[in-house]
This record gives sequence, C-alpha cells and structure tokens, in this order.
Amino acid sequence: MDVTLDTESECFARLTAAEILARLREGEILGDWPDGWWNDDRVWAAHHVLWREAITASPPVPQHFAGRGIIICGGGPKYLPGAWVTIRLLRHFGCRLPIELWHLGRHEVDRSIEELLAPWNTTCVNAAELRLRHPCRILRGWELKPYALLHSRFREILLLDADNCPTADPTYLFDEPAYLATGAVFWPDYERLGVDRALWEITEVAFRDEPECETGQILVDKRRAWPGLWLAMAFNEHSDFYYHHTMGDKDSFHLAFRRLRIEYAMPDTPVFNLGGSVMCQHDFQGRRVFQHRNLDKWRLAGDNRCIDDFWSDDLCRTFLAELRTSWKSP
Repeated sequence: MDVTLDTESECFARLTAAEILARLREGEILGDWPDGWWNDDRVWAAHHVLWREAITASPPVPQHFAGRGIIICGGGPKYLPGAWVTIRLLRHFGCRLPIELWHLGRHEVDRSIEELLAPWNTTCVNAAELRLRHPCRILRGWELKPYALLHSRFREILLLDADNCPTADPTYLFDEPAYLATGAVFWPDYERLGVDRALWEITEVAFRDEPECETGQILVDKRRAWPGLWLAMAFNEHSDFYYHHTMGDKDSFHLAFRRLRIEYAMPDTPVFNLGGSVMCQHDFQGRRVFQHRNLDKWRLAGDNRCIDDFWSDDLCRTFLAELRTSWKSP
C-alpha cells in the first residue's frame, strides 16, 4: 500500500467545501490531491463560489485602453519561430496594426528578440513583470491568452496564436458587420460541446447545441466584452481544475460569454483540416483567412513538413531562414 497516497486520500476526504474554498483562496494549487478530485462535489461547490465572486468583483473597463491591435502569445525556441513567421506574414500582406508579443519572462524573449521585432512595429510585453502589478493565481501558456487580452493596451484586439498563419491582411475583420453588431467573434472548433459535458453544470449555463470555440484567433472589443473576458480569466486562473474538463482555454471564453449572456458572432464556414495538423478558419464570406498549425509548428531546427494546400508555404520558409540568420536560439 502507498502510505503517502492513502494519507492524502484520508486528508482530502475530511475536507469540507468551505475548507477547500479557503485553500483555493490562499493560492493552493490542486495538483497533489487524490486522482479524480476534480469531479468531487465539494470542489465543484468551491469553484461555483469563486466564479460568482469573480463576476461581482469585475471592475469597470479601464479608460486607458485605446485603438486596434494584434496580440500574439509565445516565446522561446518552441513558439518564437511561429510568432516570427506570423508577424512577417502580417507585414508582408500590408497589415499596419501595431502588434504586441506577450511572453512569460526573459528566458522566452530577450533583448535581442526585442531588437529583431522592433522594425516590424512589434512591442514585447513581459507578463511575468506585469503580474507583479496585476496578480494572477496561475499564469502559464494557455492562461496567458485571456491575461493578455485583459491587460493589453489595445481596446480592440485580434488575438492570434503564435502558430497561426494569416492568408491576408486581417484588418478588415474589425469592420465586419457581425463584429460591429456584437463586439466579439469566435471561430468554430471541430466538435460541438455535448450535452453530457460537465462544463455546462460547472458554469451553470443551460445546454446549447453549438460548436466549441477554437481560440487560435479571437476578435474582441474590450469595451463591450469586458465582463466576459474577466470571467474567462477567472476560469483560467483556476486552470488546475477547469483544464480537467476542457482542452485549455478555449471553452472558458465560450462559457463565460454564455454565462453572462454576452453575444458573440461566429462565421458559418466550418473549420477545415489540412494534413491532419492545420486548422483553416474562414471569414464571414467563407474565405480562408487563418491557417493554424496547432499540431505542426514551425521549427528552426530540423525539417518542416510540406502540407498540401497550405498557402504561402515558400514565403513562410523564407521568413524562417531569415530568423535563422538573425537569432541564435538558446
């Protein structure tokens, strides 16, 4: 018998929902509790309290946000090559919107990267430093996306994953009637959020037969969608619980907006897969606008697989070669 595990199980079994809630408020990370703790009624009850408190605590929209811009989250050898390609594609296609590259510290983006990106009107934002002023219980990869949306200097934002390649200048999306009518656009994932999924009950949202949201790209006006972004961040701050019930950040936006009855728009064209590893998303006219290489990220070292019908492949490889000559990754 594993005495340590038995002791943990006994300790967990004695906790009340109020005691679990107290531990969560103190910042305890729920990784060492017995397997399956995320399905315990007491844990659910504690998180119900937390997200309700987050709704009540949502502050007014800060007035210093201004303008339109693009934010990309990612740094380091794994994500920086893709971010570089995406930034260079945006500029190649004529996009003039300012860009913020969000990262989690100097180990991901150092001053040499800042210098490389500066000519492309790209500002690097160190979330690890910002976290000292705007605390966040958990801040890692997926959690960085809602955090960046909340704290970016832009009021209207197109968020792109670092491995998401645009096929054209996406600036026109800010003027799409569907976006202007709602203030938010999400894109569909492959699956629909099934009626049996725990997230409906966890967030106390009535079931809706609709697609899951794929958050390789998000378009949002913070002035109009602020409460939804705030609640999505609250879900992600407790990713040690919520990510057991969903794949990363994506359904946090979907359920936060539904919980608060904040409308969003979604293009009708389904996501289209290339080569088993690229998610193609479309605009409201059905034109391909994003190619999200979520399962086949650009790499500086080694081969990058050729994928049939992936647009601007040669151009992407040219930008990768450009980065190889300019940056020595750690």
